[in-house]
Amino acid sequence: MSEEDQKRVNELRQLIRLLAVKSGIDETMADDLFDLLLTVDPEKGVSDEEVESMKGYKQADVRKVFRIFYDLHIASYRRGKHPETGATRYYWYLDSKDLDLALLRRKKLVLEKLKARLNYELSNEFYVCPKDHTRYTFDYAFEYEFTCPKCGSLLVPDNNGEYVKALEARIKRLEEEIKKDEATLFGR
Repeated sequence: MSEEDQKRVNELRQLIRLLAVKSGIDETMADDLFDLLLTVDPEKGVSDEEVESMKGYKQADVRKVFRIFYDLHIASYRRGKHPETGATRYYWYLDSKDLDLALLRRKKLVLEKLKARLNYELSNEFYVCPKDHTRYTFDYAFEYEFTCPKCGSLLVPDNNGEYVKALEARIKRLEEEIKKDEATLFGR
C-alpha cells in the first residue's frame, strides 16, 4: 500500500471510530471490520453470517457497523441467495472510488465547519476567566459585568489572533487537499 493510500485509510479509520462511538458501537469492532473489508475481494464480498463465523461478532452488530460504512459511502453490497436456504444475503465490500469520494465529502464538510468557526472568531470579541480559562463573547461578558459567572473573577480580554492564524492555515491546507483530491478523482 502506498503512503498516500495509507494516509487515506487512516483518515477513514478516524472517521469510522468517531461514528462508531457516536452510534454506541465498539470502535475496536468497527476497526476490525474495516480491516476485514479492506482484504475482501469486491467481486465476492462477505456476508454478516460469514463475519460472525470468522470473527465471533453478532450478526446484528456486524450489520450496524456495515450500515455505518454504507451511510459513509465507503462500502457497498450486492444481494445474493443463501446456497442452502435460499434466503437473501448481503455481500459487503469496499470500493476504492467510493472511499475517495467519501473522504472528499468529509473534507468538504470539515472545511465548511472550519470556515464557519473562523467567521465566528473574526466576528466576535472574547473575554476569558483567568482561573478556569472559560471563554465568553463580549455580549455574554457584558451581561455579567465582565465577571466570571462561575467564580466571580474579573474577565480579561482574550486575544484569539494565534487561534485565527491556526484556523486560516488549516483551511488553506484543507482547500489544497480538496483541490488535489478533485484533480485525482475528476481529472480537473
